[in-house]
Amino acid sequence: MKKLVKHFIFLGLIAPIFMACDQNDPDPFPSEQIKGCYVFNYGLYDSGGSSITKYNSETEELTNYYYRAQNNQLELLSNIQHAGIYNDSIYLIGNAPDQLITLDPLFRQTRDGISEKLANPRYFVGHENYLYISCYGENPDWADMPSSYIAKFSIENQNVEKIISLPGGPEGMAVAHGKLFVAMNFIDSIAVISLDNDHAVSYIATPSVTSYFVKDAQENLWVTLVSTHSDPSMETGLGYINTTQHTLETVFPLNGVSSGWSSVLSANSDGSRLYLLASDWVEEPAGTWVQKGAAYTFDPVSGTFALFAGNLTGANGIVSNPANNDVYILTGASVTEAGSVRIYTEEGQFIHEFICGVSPYWAFFLE
Repeated sequence: MKKLVKHFIFLGLIAPIFMACDQNDPDPFPSEQIKGCYVFNYGLYDSGGSSITKYNSETEELTNYYYRAQNNQLELLSNIQHAGIYNDSIYLIGNAPDQLITLDPLFRQTRDGISEKLANPRYFVGHENYLYISCYGENPDWADMPSSYIAKFSIENQNVEKIISLPGGPEGMAVAHGKLFVAMNFIDSIAVISLDNDHAVSYIATPSVTSYFVKDAQENLWVTLVSTHSDPSMETGLGYINTTQHTLETVFPLNGVSSGWSSVLSANSDGSRLYLLASDWVEEPAGTWVQKGAAYTFDPVSGTFALFAGNLTGANGIVSNPANNDVYILTGASVTEAGSVRIYTEEGQFIHEFICGVSPYWAFFLE
């Protein structure tokens, strides 16, 4: 049986919900069926419209509304805030209504969505037999976020076993050296949570609020440092976190790092190059505001940024194809119109563009 590949992580198929291999069907998930880029389109908040777009770069086959096609034409009822893979399942974090949705590698929903104790969920990361889900809590004030928390979800029991209080708006997360590192989007800190039974919380001070991480080969972390309306800062860019010492070692400045709640930071297949979005809101005629920005590369060895693609409108996300290091930039100039994905070589040469759903936020690749 082949293995799923998500970015540069190899995942063996093991879950009992999948069909077993036999002589007549030696490979129930052949690469030609699952191979491709999957784009998760947020849609219009609180009005539905979320969808999944599948694109095969080798054949250029494009399937919009892929979830619907794989699930008897059923619609995604939640807005998809985040999507990722853990232990051969695909998990969607949904808002309005709030829920955790589980799919198999063919994007078929395998069980009903889980909503209990998940209030305004944002992002998840897997560790051992658990998913850790950042949540803003009921009725967030979008300032101090006193009721935000981390939900510890048991994959085996399919329930939230523990609520870890974490005021300040937890967003992106990463696990390193047995600790959960949490980007805080409303206070100038990164939270560090021990993953043993006591779940003790400590903090790393940062010069601005943070949003998402990329982990390197030594399990240290790169984190986006952003300025937001509720917590403005002049020190934006990338921060480097020593996960053994629990310290912010270095800040690499870059103006206007995107504060979007989407895939604004990613890495290529071997981690030798990072990709980062920087943008700002610009008022155009007729009183409309449009997001304008650019994509940058970052060299972790030299600590330098370089312009990758400029003059981008509505850039929501950036991700590298692990098979060939092509770069996909997710754009959505309007929350009422279809977005698009622009594909570049790793040197920045434009290759192709395809249409996706409204507000593309996240993407990953399967092989």
